[in-house]
Amino acid sequence: MTTTDETLPLGLYEHLKSASLMGRTIPEGAQWQEEILKKDDYNIPELLTQFFATQLAPALESLKTPADQVELINRMMELLPQDAEEQNDSLLTDDDSNVIQMRELALTDAKTTRPDIPLSDVALMTNTSKDLNLNTEIQKELESADRVDLLCSFLKMSGVNSLSEQLKAIKNRGIPFRIITTTYMGATDRKAIDRLVEEYGAEVKISYQGDSTRLHAKAWLFHRNTGMSTGYVGSSNLSSAALTDGLEWNVRISNPITPGLIRQFEGLFESYWKSGDFTLYTASDQEKQELDTALAKADITGRKSKGLEYDIDSSLLDVHPFPHQVRMLEEMQNARSKGRHRNLAVAATGTGKTVFSALDYRRLCEQSGKKLKLLFIAHRKEILDQARRTFGDVMLKGNFGELLTGGKKPEYNEAVFATIQTLSGAALKNYAPDYFDVIIMDECHHIKAASWDKVFNYFEPREFIGLTATPEREDGVNIADKYFGGYVATSIRLWDALEDHLLVPFQYFGIADGTDLRRINVRGGRYDEKALENLYTKDEAERRLRIIVEELREKVDNPLRMKALGFCVNVKHAKYMAQKFNEVGIPAGVLVGTDSAEERAKVMKNLADEAHELTTIFTVDLFNEGVDIPSVDTLLMLRPTQSLTLFLQQLGRGLRRAPLKSVLTVLDFVGHQNKNFMVHHKYRAFARHGTLTERDIESPELPAGCHFHLDELTQKQVIQKIRESLRMNQNALIDTAKSYLEDMRRNSTEPDVRPTVIDFINRYGLGLPQIYGRSSKVPLPGITKPVATTWTSLQAASELYPDLVVPFHDNVAVETNKRVKALTHVHDTFRINAYLELLNTDILEQDMTDEQRRHAWMLLFSIWPKAKWDGSSEKFSLNEGLATLRKNRGMLQEMESVWNFNAGTDTTSTLPLFEGEGIPLRTHALYSREELFAGLGGQEENFKVPGGVVNGVVPFDPTNTTALLVTLEKSEKHFSPATMYKDYAISTDEFAWDSQSATTPESPTGQLFQHHEERGRRIVLFARQHRENRLGPEPYMCLGTVKYISHEGSKPMHIRWSLDRPMPASMFQIAKIAS
Repeated sequence: MTTTDETLPLGLYEHLKSASLMGRTIPEGAQWQEEILKKDDYNIPELLTQFFATQLAPALESLKTPADQVELINRMMELLPQDAEEQNDSLLTDDDSNVIQMRELALTDAKTTRPDIPLSDVALMTNTSKDLNLNTEIQKELESADRVDLLCSFLKMSGVNSLSEQLKAIKNRGIPFRIITTTYMGATDRKAIDRLVEEYGAEVKISYQGDSTRLHAKAWLFHRNTGMSTGYVGSSNLSSAALTDGLEWNVRISNPITPGLIRQFEGLFESYWKSGDFTLYTASDQEKQELDTALAKADITGRKSKGLEYDIDSSLLDVHPFPHQVRMLEEMQNARSKGRHRNLAVAATGTGKTVFSALDYRRLCEQSGKKLKLLFIAHRKEILDQARRTFGDVMLKGNFGELLTGGKKPEYNEAVFATIQTLSGAALKNYAPDYFDVIIMDECHHIKAASWDKVFNYFEPREFIGLTATPEREDGVNIADKYFGGYVATSIRLWDALEDHLLVPFQYFGIADGTDLRRINVRGGRYDEKALENLYTKDEAERRLRIIVEELREKVDNPLRMKALGFCVNVKHAKYMAQKFNEVGIPAGVLVGTDSAEERAKVMKNLADEAHELTTIFTVDLFNEGVDIPSVDTLLMLRPTQSLTLFLQQLGRGLRRAPLKSVLTVLDFVGHQNKNFMVHHKYRAFARHGTLTERDIESPELPAGCHFHLDELTQKQVIQKIRESLRMNQNALIDTAKSYLEDMRRNSTEPDVRPTVIDFINRYGLGLPQIYGRSSKVPLPGITKPVATTWTSLQAASELYPDLVVPFHDNVAVETNKRVKALTHVHDTFRINAYLELLNTDILEQDMTDEQRRHAWMLLFSIWPKAKWDGSSEKFSLNEGLATLRKNRGMLQEMESVWNFNAGTDTTSTLPLFEGEGIPLRTHALYSREELFAGLGGQEENFKVPGGVVNGVVPFDPTNTTALLVTLEKSEKHFSPATMYKDYAISTDEFAWDSQSATTPESPTGQLFQHHEERGRRIVLFARQHRENRLGPEPYMCLGTVKYISHEGSKPMHIRWSLDRPMPASMFQIAKIAS
């Protein structure tokens, strides 16, 4: 379509609505799509600033003299909302009608060399003959920097040589210089690192994990105390060619122009520096040997391995936990501190759950001061062999433990690795129930099977640990509920593992294969096996095979070089697929459970060998769990499954990292499904927030590097099933609750049986948000207006419990019911017990301790944030509020059941914020704004209420504290570096935080932050991920007291705080900038 000069072209815009824009002509038939920008979703001040800048620049250019331009700026400055003194300080000054730029503040007349690019400018540098030279600019930037950070995937001697004079100079000036690098591809020169450390005083950290860290970034950051920091981000490593004449592109960024990018750089670098992925290198003899070995192993040319002796002290092989394993160990310890000694750990395949269990066992031994008797149980010998090697590595003992299998019996019985088949037989009675101190059951989702159940119920160890990637069994039973009291002590699911780069990213394709399964019977969630076999090996086999081969050739770079697993219906199907692949020239083999151990080992070795021609193993269930070939880079899903468990197990076979493996390709061949087959169930693996939605299928939010695509037919089937079975509308919820209550009454010996909300949601696989997160209301018999959805209102609507309807005739009770969801986050037993004591006794305010009184207001403000009944202008007293709450017994029972459920699934360990002061808050507990307000004594100062608290900095003089309320992700809709990198965790005990925008270091608030310790003021940090979740405002985690470390800048101040108690590893995963 052609346009005139006045006609705007079609396309995307981000222009603010203005008279001039609306006066422009738009193409015929086109219309503007508008969005009202909300302050929670967009950085409106930044957008308005950008808009004004576009108007201001031409206005200034139209003025004749610099004096006129200065005058215009000063006139506009006078309109800004500042006090008179601030306003005068901000005005531009001129000298003889000139615009003056202050260039340097120095103690001598000597001038510092400046970069050719102005410090307040940005640029693209390409090393062309007409462009500035990157090497020269870096040299000049170094001369004026107060701190230097370099992020670089490899370092070369030529690059160090080209900057040697400047590096000597910054060492002599005492300028801190930090470098983060890797052993990637073995490209780094060890001598270059040694010179940087030994001659130039650089601090260097190195990633030796080339298969997981994969740092490709190249970037410099030059910190300046004046605020004129600059940086370079691009393609140039530290080598002479990259800095001088290579075909390299680098972007220069600047704090005055791109402050958000500078902050992002600072935050990410600091997070990397503090993480355990990078190891400090001090150039000791031992470290030099380690580095040489690591570079040689990573060297793709092989040159660095020549003449190198791989002689490493065995003490260097001590196994240390990854960050996610640190969190899991922490949460397991918390579970035991609460008296739980039969615990379930859920860990996605490939995240090292066996390593975790070995580290946990080592810690238990250390805590007890002796070696504990261990029993490790699995269902295949191959799994036991792998586990023995892992435990040996962790315990620093090469031949650790003994096998108990069909052909082997242990001699010493100190550490036994047993197959369930052998252990559940006659061997079981060889051990007393309490013989073993620690029992670890791998792949324990099998626990319902008779042999597993028998072993589980026989032994009585000090500690029992169940390991699984998927607690949900194929038959719908959740083993956490059935065997572990509904409690998962710790978990890391697929999504977390991918985001933490523990696994390779995947590209998943759901492909219609042309088969029609609508007439094949489905029983117990499975298709008839024989019918599937016939379909896939006879009826439609050739056509399906052509599609499979065509898709392989289209989506896999070279099918003859791939390492693939194909999951089939049965042995006959597997043999058919192997035969057909071989016929079309793709070397393939078959492995099934009946093959000998020797045959399995041989075929698996061939597939793992990059040089071997074997590309594919077709199997039925051998590789579902426990057996790994890390080099597998392609999965062929050749049979339908609705089992999330099975799907995750199969997916996990290809997600392990391996050298030169960058992505897993998954081809899932999906036919036209029977209406009774729940094709969507397995896709819960891709649901970000537990419940599968249409959005997860149509526009999934995937971890970096991942891709998910369903063809049109498959997507249509999946979405239809989601709509049919996972979306319970309000009427269906009311009807389901009534039917459930009727069934419970019919089948119970108690005439007035009253199931809890937890009983109900467990029965139907729901979550608390699917009850309390609804905006739809519940009509009640005899009540004019519908009321908010709670378990109490659903019970009342069933007409089975007339006593529950009565309170709803009172408007206060209706309002109370509406706010029940505001207390569904309460999880710590200390607070739960305090709340229940207040609600279940008649204690009055005059008889309460300070702690009880604050707990009471925490509870009351949660229901009534302004301490007023609906429609009342008067605030109620504490005794009046409690008396009103105590009347509604149904609601009290509902809250108690939710709280007890939360306590039963809580993985945190809380400690008092302040001992002996009557302040009821605890570190690492979750609090609403209303609770933290009352807990810190907010209502004690002229009876203030939390309903009006909106600031992120809240002083509480009665308890001599100031609370910092932080929302980590400012907006879920609009990404902007200006807002996304303001507040974040640098490490578990250090936090970067931005003050309010008007705060200067000289202001009273700024002075308080800097000198709070000497003034005796306590700063308490509260943080949450989002403003809201599916239940309403998201509660804050109390991270405890913090101490001032340092700050940069003004309006706002960028402050670094030290936490007195390290934050939980789970919160650090959320709060760190490099998540």
